[in-house]
Amino acid sequence: MNSLYNHGLKQTQTISNDLTQFETNLSTSPLSLQGAITTSITAFRKTIKEYGDLVSRDIYDPSYTKNEARLNKFNEDLQRFQSKFDKLKSQRESIIHENNVQDLIGRRHIHNSTTSSDNPYDPAASQQQQQTYMSYQEGMYKEKNTLVKGSEQLDRILEMGQQAFDDIVEQNEVLRKIQGKFEESLVTLGVSRGTIRSIERRAKQDKWLFWGCVVVMLVMFYYIVKFFR
Repeated sequence: MNSLYNHGLKQTQTISNDLTQFETNLSTSPLSLQGAITTSITAFRKTIKEYGDLVSRDIYDPSYTKNEARLNKFNEDLQRFQSKFDKLKSQRESIIHENNVQDLIGRRHIHNSTTSSDNPYDPAASQQQQQTYMSYQEGMYKEKNTLVKGSEQLDRILEMGQQAFDDIVEQNEVLRKIQGKFEESLVTLGVSRGTIRSIERRAKQDKWLFWGCVVVMLVMFYYIVKFFR
């Protein structure tokens, strides 16, 4: 339980540092930083759930009160992190929108000064300026939607990758425990040590194959993230 608690403390430190970096460079921070924060918060939420399950199993433990207080502190941190992250994302969108508006106004002013007609009441010139303005505004809107969708897809990919990796590690631990019990059962049944060693060699080969697949999966996720970035 203490190891899980220490792991949770490290996660809170990581999330705090990432949020500070995001807040410092709100308008220029890369989308990958938002994806990293989303993944860290998801992993922290899972750690809290696992820690809560352990605390609920040891109700009569002398340190139950202390562990429950730690769990409550984790939940408060999670709520604070999520609230701050949502607020920063909203502020970032507002800043980007304001910058786009200012850029749009500046471009419109330049366009008007370079393409102004001798007759300010010329309907053709006015219509052309309006069409140019609408086309640029529509392009900016589409670009913003594309960036938002790309960010959401990147967040989902990172979250799925984190969950898949956690599941693989958990399954590996379960298989390791099963292997130990299986070997004990074979010894009890009188199976020779040579047979057990053969089984262990085969299990080792399967283990290398397993971690090889994990590496391939991580490389694939890296290129997917790089592609969306």
